[in-house]
Amino acid sequence: WELFVFDSYSDDGAWEYMQGLAAREPRMRLMQGPRQGPYPAWNECLRQTAGEFVYIATSDDSMAPDCLEKFVAALDRNQSCELAHCPLRVIDAAGNIENPSRWPGATTFAMGLAEIIERPHVRHAPYDGLLHLAGSHVYLSVAQLLIRRSLFLKIGVFPNKWGNISDFNWEMKAGLVTDTVHVPDTWVTWRIHDRQATVTTTNYRTRERDKLLEEMIADALASCGPRLSPKAVNCQWIDITKNLRYYDSYLSHGRRFLSRKIFQLCKLIGGPSEVRAEVLRPLTGKAKWYTVAPSQLKAWLEREGLGPVIMDD
Repeated sequence: WELFVFDSYSDDGAWEYMQGLAAREPRMRLMQGPRQGPYPAWNECLRQTAGEFVYIATSDDSMAPDCLEKFVAALDRNQSCELAHCPLRVIDAAGNIENPSRWPGATTFAMGLAEIIERPHVRHAPYDGLLHLAGSHVYLSVAQLLIRRSLFLKIGVFPNKWGNISDFNWEMKAGLVTDTVHVPDTWVTWRIHDRQATVTTTNYRTRERDKLLEEMIADALASCGPRLSPKAVNCQWIDITKNLRYYDSYLSHGRRFLSRKIFQLCKLIGGPSEVRAEVLRPLTGKAKWYTVAPSQLKAWLEREGLGPVIMDD
């Protein structure tokens, strides 16, 4: 194995600490570079290393002692998979486990696959990629993934054009083109604190973010098009979810009450069937579309023979 550390001229003693470790470990190398955000740093690490498997150890997060061992074993057993995925424990700055935890509840993975979260299984492409159409992450942290290096040759390195949410685009592309093996009997942590680069704020849902999200989804579908099966390319859910995301975004961003009601009335009269149904959901007590879409998408994929495959526990 090799350990490559990229340091953005830290001033908290981290660089000196890493130098001390590297002096005793010949498989460890260090580099300093400008502070440009996580994705350029991750990409530099990819350029500097050559291993078959890539694990991105983000900042001050951690993992179970057996995590990498079980990740590698799962990918060795499932050669079609270029991603291995495990559970996440969210912790605070002091290391206390978040309760209740935002994982898996904050992901479309949980919404569509809750019944197999604790069972080992393989999700065949484009399963994970299409789940992103609901507008939420399938993987809450890149630390949950072990990546086969060959995947980067298919979809490229991490983009940076959409700011600190650009990993959504890379993850969607990955899920569209490769199978994922789920490894439920280990874990990694994601530490939440005020100074982190990707902290989720109370104002996370903004008009600008929704615009970037649409750009990332369109880019992922366009760039992965040649690698997708005809079933995925012609997936009815691509257009359905685009219409629903637009409807939801319009209502979410501070427009006046009367404007929202006029917009809803217009959609109820002349909008697509899925949007008309969404307008009526509050009146019938039904859940919002994005909470049920992953399960509906899962059912469609299973009918097309693309559902997850449960492995022996």
